Amino acid sequence: SATGAVAVVSPTFAIDNADAPGALSGDGGGGDLYAFEKRNRNKNKEALVAEDYWYMSNKMPPRRLDLAQLPADDPTWNAWGSCTKNEATGNSCTYVSLKQRQPAYSKYAFSINLGRREYEQLGQVLRQAAKLGPDSAAWAEAAVLVDPGSGRDRLPSPAVDAMLKMVLFATAMLTSPNYSGPSREMLVSRFYVNEAYYAIKEIRAAIEARDATRALAAWEF
Repeated sequence: SATGAVAVVSPTFAIDNADAPGALSGDGGGGDLYAFEKRNRNKNKEALVAEDYWYMSNKMPPRRLDLAQLPADDPTWNAWGSCTKNEATGNSCTYVSLKQRQPAYSKYAFSINLGRREYEQLGQVLRQAAKLGPDSAAWAEAAVLVDPGSGRDRLPSPAVDAMLKMVLFATAMLTSPNYSGPSREMLVSRFYVNEAYYAIKEIRAAIEARDATRALAAWEF
């Protein structure tokens, strides 16, 4: 893979000048020991959803997305459909209506927030497991928090379940009736969900191996 640095997102969400996937600048949580972002992505065959920004453009968003750099009131996506020049879609009036947004919140917001809270709890449990050693009961608790489930017999943990809910939420919130194709914003959102999904799998494997260092590095990632 080529080496390079990913450009910081500008207020206009211009990430097209980012380098091809390979090596990202910055710390992915595990430093040089666990450079998860430099992994072989294998054409996203093991990703939650293959068609993300990296897959479609061969470029990577920044390691950390600075929300403060994004426009607080972007007319491209406001609920009232204000027209604005949009070179990304070629459509001068893209919008997502309130009628489309409201069901997305009602269907997915609770599950996503619950998953976020349990992921935060997971970090606390992993730190406890690292402190108490491989025989600590905290390892079993951590395993429950990343349980992928087993069909109808055992549902996935809220943190795992939230991954798919985030993809569905982004699709509903970032698909405009004026532009039916996948928007750049939606592809970027999928990229970050795929990163979180990969981290969950790494945490699960580290828990099974009782590898506290790797588990915490993946959680930070």
